[in-house]
Amino acid sequence: MAMSLNTNFASMNAQRNMMGTQTSLNNSLNRLSTGLRINSAKDDAAGLQIANRMDSQINGLGVAQRNANDGISMSQTAEGSLQEFTNILQRQRDLAVQSKNGTNSDSDRAALNKEFQALSKELDRIVETTTFGKGEKLFDKLSTGVDFQVGADVEPKDATVTSKADGTKALADVQSALGGISDADLATFKTLEAKVGAGSGTAKTLTAGEATLLNNTLGTDRFTTGLDVDAAGEAFTAEEQKLVDLANAVTVNFDGSTLTADAADGTGTNDLSALKTAMDTAGVTSTAFADPNVINVKVDSASLDTASLGKVDTIADSETAIQEIDAMIDNVGSIRADLGATQNRFQSTINNLGNIKENMSVAKGRIMDADIAAESANMTKQNTMMQAGITVLSQANQMPSMVSQLLR
Repeated sequence: MAMSLNTNFASMNAQRNMMGTQTSLNNSLNRLSTGLRINSAKDDAAGLQIANRMDSQINGLGVAQRNANDGISMSQTAEGSLQEFTNILQRQRDLAVQSKNGTNSDSDRAALNKEFQALSKELDRIVETTTFGKGEKLFDKLSTGVDFQVGADVEPKDATVTSKADGTKALADVQSALGGISDADLATFKTLEAKVGAGSGTAKTLTAGEATLLNNTLGTDRFTTGLDVDAAGEAFTAEEQKLVDLANAVTVNFDGSTLTADAADGTGTNDLSALKTAMDTAGVTSTAFADPNVINVKVDSASLDTASLGKVDTIADSETAIQEIDAMIDNVGSIRADLGATQNRFQSTINNLGNIKENMSVAKGRIMDADIAAESANMTKQNTMMQAGITVLSQANQMPSMVSQLLR
């Protein structure tokens, strides 16, 4: 290389190498001070994008855990109130059994009935005043169902492109809601809508088979053989009509044999949106249409109505009260069992969410966290190189003065 006064090649080369050393040293200092390998997008653009998505998941999983804990708290509140509800029913049963005893006079039964009625009012008060959160009536909320978001994502199901497996599951849930009605009986049941409560003024009596089919499908016992269903009050109630509409919305077989096979992408092509609408109206749920990130908690609050308990001021009324109390104790026990099972399910959900969150945090750490040992070694190396570079640059800067010696 020619010797030159104007261009100090050695100095320029030393400066360029020192700039690289300085950049590497700055990166090590930055990573050591934050503990992160990626401090900006320039460090690892793809890694930062992946880590950001993981961060959203980790944060969402933490919130989902809190949501599940809220579900446990709400279920415990409802179940706790039903404990006292059960205690009161047991006391009412004792009163009814005592009142039915033949040794009691009318005044004795009247006294027993006073406590019985007071306890019935307390049962109603428990249902009306049990609240959770912002003073909302808990059993009113639970009667319509409460959705708990227990996942970091949402995965809504499109009822217009239902897979065959999901369609079959939805139909099985509908069949169960309709009293386990068979395909063969479904068509017969649909024809009864025109026969029951038609309001034509003409007596339309039921056969034994029709009465049984109506009672089983609608969950009632008020239809009997030979009943004039045009009589006042014998037409379908509003709740029964919802089940009738649900039955009419079934256009395929319950076993799913008429559903189209899944498409190549696995989504399926069956449009069950009309059935889904009828199910929502009738309050029938199915995991086939449910977001797997949501747990729905629902309680049949109607079964807590005390109107059927009546009174215990006569032997006959006491006998009826015992029977009704026994039925209500069974209903309350069933509700408490559901709430207990729900609490266990929420706890399992929390455990699973915690496991996912832990492993995802570790995965994010592998991307984002700095290797302290490696960065410390690199910082020591770059410090040494900086010191050597400064010495070399100093020597290189003296080269022009050495060239000038040739001019003497």
